[in-house]
Amino acid sequence: MHHRDQPGDDAWSELREAQAMTAIKVKNAGLAVTVDTGDADNIHPKDKKVVGERLALCALANEYGEKIPFAGPTFASMQHLPGALKLRFIHADGGLVVKGDKLAEFSIAGEDRKWFWADAKVEGNSVVVSSPMVPDPQAARYAWQANPEATLFNGAGLPAIPFRTDQWPGLTDNRKPW
Repeated sequence: MHHRDQPGDDAWSELREAQAMTAIKVKNAGLAVTVDTGDADNIHPKDKKVVGERLALCALANEYGEKIPFAGPTFASMQHLPGALKLRFIHADGGLVVKGDKLAEFSIAGEDRKWFWADAKVEGNSVVVSSPMVPDPQAARYAWQANPEATLFNGAGLPAIPFRTDQWPGLTDNRKPW
């Protein structure tokens, strides 16, 4: 699917979230994030080597005990600041790195649950997000759409895992897959 101009709810993002949750809970499972390798017109990435290499990193670190970076920046916690949110990440091996012209794909919402693109800046192992459209932000999301532009990586070259800080009902809640 193609990139959306406006942030909001997205069924593909909810599927990615379910995969990430499963990788955490299922023994011997790993998560290889590939949002930076996709093609809007083909669900299967053309460059299979990158997918295999990232899966190998997961196996080497988690099953063979090698002390290597195996995951991209992973949301860990959120702090409310006046007019902003500070998002802290783990797996920021080598620091947080912005790829492209600017740090993009972050959105925020207030109590009204209306999403707006956020201005984002790296501060150590955190990203501070804000928007003049959301004076009192309550929630943040990163790469929350079917075909996001991956802009946040760690120094090891691994992309951040798409995430949301809210637990608001999504598009796929209470929907059966059959």
